[in-house]
Parts: sequence; structure tokens; C-alpha cells
Amino acid sequence: MALVTRLFGGLLVWAAGFAVIYGAHGLGCGLGWGERPVLGPFTPLNMALIPLWLASLLVAAWALRHAGRDSTTLQEPALRRAALIGGWAGLVGLVVMGAPVLLPAHCL
Repeated sequence: MALVTRLFGGLLVWAAGFAVIYGAHGLGCGLGWGERPVLGPFTPLNMALIPLWLASLLVAAWALRHAGRDSTTLQEPALRRAALIGGWAGLVGLVVMGAPVLLPAHCL
């Protein structure tokens, strides 16, 4: 199990962040949080989604930092390289996927 979490940690964080942000977006739209701006162009939905996105980015950065470290589970250089690539993919994926939470219009 440690090998799986080290090897796919970045992508697992991306998947969890995507699920949480997408679920919160659906819940916020259903409750009407995205209808009128409260603080500049930001709606209550923005104010709920932005901290979730930033927290996901922090966890992804932490996973990336620990992805390539020498450990007993990733002794092969190819596995360490794959863990680093997966960590970067997760972090970049979260940046691209989560950036629209900064836009004012969310619910259609």
C-alpha cells in the first residue's frame, strides 16, 4: 500500500481535490450560493471553493515534495521518477482544474 500511495500520491490528491471541489460546486449551486456577488465579483460560492482549491494545492505540493524522496518503497530510480511525474501531473492538474473557481459566474 505504501508503494501505491508514494507512486500515485499526486494523482490521488488530484482525484480527491477534484471530487471535493466538484461536489462543493454542485452543492453551492443547488443552494443558490452563486447567484449574487457579495465581495466585488465574488459570490459565496467563490468564497467556499477558493479555500478548498488552495488546500488541495497545498496537499498536492506536499505530495510532490515527498514523492521522489528516497525510501524503502521506491528504491528503483524509475519508480522515483514515475512518482515525481505523477506528483507534477497532480499539481498541474489541480492548478488547471481549479483555476475557474476564481471566475465570477459559476452556476448556469
